[in-house]
This record gives sequence, C-alpha cells and structure tokens, in this order.
Amino acid sequence: MYAATGDSGGLTAGPSRPRDDARPGTAVKAGSHAPAGASASPSAPAPRTPTPSASPSASSGPRIAFAPYADVLTWPPLTLPKGVKDYTMGFVAAGGGCSAAWGGMSPVDASFAVKRVKNVPGKVVVSFGGPHGVELAQDCDSVDDLVEQYRKAVDATDPAGLDFYLTEAALSDTASAQRRTEALARLQKDHALPLSITLPLHGSGLSAAGLDALRSAAAAGLQVSLVNLVPADGAGQSVTASATVAHGQLQRLYRQSDAEVWQRMGLTPVIGVAGVGAQFRPSDARQVVAWAAAHGLGRLSMWSLTRDAPCTSDTNVTSDTCSGLDEDAGVFTKIFQGF
Repeated sequence: MYAATGDSGGLTAGPSRPRDDARPGTAVKAGSHAPAGASASPSAPAPRTPTPSASPSASSGPRIAFAPYADVLTWPPLTLPKGVKDYTMGFVAAGGGCSAAWGGMSPVDASFAVKRVKNVPGKVVVSFGGPHGVELAQDCDSVDDLVEQYRKAVDATDPAGLDFYLTEAALSDTASAQRRTEALARLQKDHALPLSITLPLHGSGLSAAGLDALRSAAAAGLQVSLVNLVPADGAGQSVTASATVAHGQLQRLYRQSDAEVWQRMGLTPVIGVAGVGAQFRPSDARQVVAWAAAHGLGRLSMWSLTRDAPCTSDTNVTSDTCSGLDEDAGVFTKIFQGF
C-alpha cells in the first residue's frame, strides 16, 4: 500500500518483476514505474499530513498540500521543477525476495538513490508497492523480517512520511495484508511518521477489499493520516464524483465530521492519456484543484512528474515518460500548484 524515487549510477540488483495487477488505464508502457494507500483509528481525528511549502491554491477554499509522485529510478535523473518542494517518491518494492529495493532493482540504501531523495528541497513521502511492484509484505514471510525491511527504508531515506500504494491484487492477498498491518503498527511505535494508504478509486468509490484493509488497520490501532485515491477514470467530473462517493464510505467507517474526513483524503489523478478513451486534461486538473480546495482535501498529487510533458511522437497509449497530450511541459504541475 505505499511509494519511492531514483538517481544516476548503475543499478545493482536484478530486473524488476512487472505485475499484471495494475488497475486498468495505468499500465506503464515505457520509462519508469507507477504508484497505492491505509487508515487510522475511527474514533479520533487522524493527525494532519504536514503541509508542504508549495501548494495549489484556489479562491474557493484553503491551500491544498501538493506532493506529486516521482520515480527514483527515472533515467536520465529527474530534473525537479521550480517551485515544487515536496514529493512522493517511489517505489520501494520487493527485490529478489524479502529485500527492500527501489523498483525491485536497486537496494533501498543504494547511495545514488539516497542522494536523489536527500536532494529534494522539501519534504519527501516514501512510497512502497506501486502498480507494477511486489509490495514487501507479499514476499516477506514473517512480520519480524518485514519490520526490518521497513526500518531499513526509513533509516536510509529519513522521510517526512510513508505511503503504501496498493493494487486490488495486493489488497486481495489477505495474508500479506495482515503482515503489513502488524509490521506497520510496530514500526509506528518507533517512528511516528504520517502514514498514507493509496487505494484504487472506482466509479462506485472504494472496493470492498480496500475498505476491508482500512477496517483491519483501524482494528489494529494503526494510525493512518491519509487515504489517497487513484481514480480509474480520467475526466475531472467523474474523478470528483467518485471521490465524493468514497467520502461517504470513509465517513461511515471513521464516524467523523464531513470536514475531518475530507482532510484525511488525498487524490492522485493519472494525468494525460490513462488508457483507451481515458484522458485527464489540464481543464480536468483545474476542476479537481478548485473542487479539492472547496472541500479542504488533505493532499493532492499526480502520477507523475515525468508524464507532465508532451511525447516526442504522437501516442494514444499510456506512457510513464510523457502525457500523450499536445500540451506544454509542466502544465499540470503549474495547475496543481495553483498557477
């Protein structure tokens, strides 16, 4: 259920293991890898995610924290856009068994990767799992080993928060979900880091498996600061409609006020061409930013920085290195920043 990023220097482990469980419309055809989330105690408001210094604004509501996803293993190394200080870096996945590795390839403590994370000018949320990686809980057979790998990632990157990006396939693996919950509950005793759980968002809201993961986390006393949603549909109106349904589901789960539930929700649209007939355009981004500000969401993100650029040739398929749209480079980043 969580994310990560990369830098120059040779990769040190074997090739990553692509999975066929990514949600429809976010399959990566080229370049890097893509991003998924968990819950807090239903009886008390979750701690607020630290507000990054570069946030989108809208006249209809408060400024919303903006922390776009970026891939640590992007090559050539990612050039960070001006004005954006906070990032969700991914993905830490299982590399050759119960071993934390960026993209399932480079050890989480590889010097080049750690340097890339440390060079971010603001806060970094480190993300685990992702739509194409194997989340560590699925390859670590014991909770003790899993805690050790999570701690290794935290010690190497010193993040401001943790994110778990969970696909429906990962959510349906109930044994690994239980290990993950137990390991994170133990990790939180040593590291009081804000925790976000990134989940697929459908037209009908969160799936039964996603809600079950949040209930399990709450029952275990796991403190989830933010439930981050990755919409399956690209259009702005459908994104906000689906998120509104999810808000109702989360309000019934956590029994909190409207405002408290909005504050513990995040939204991560897949920008550009997200699948056959599915596109998220700048006009959709403006609609989502205004809606998020009006409702007081806890965080906005996007998948991903490397996609925020036109393709060198026309494309109608999803790519991790360009949007597939005839738009200026950086247009989505500026909109989510409030420009």
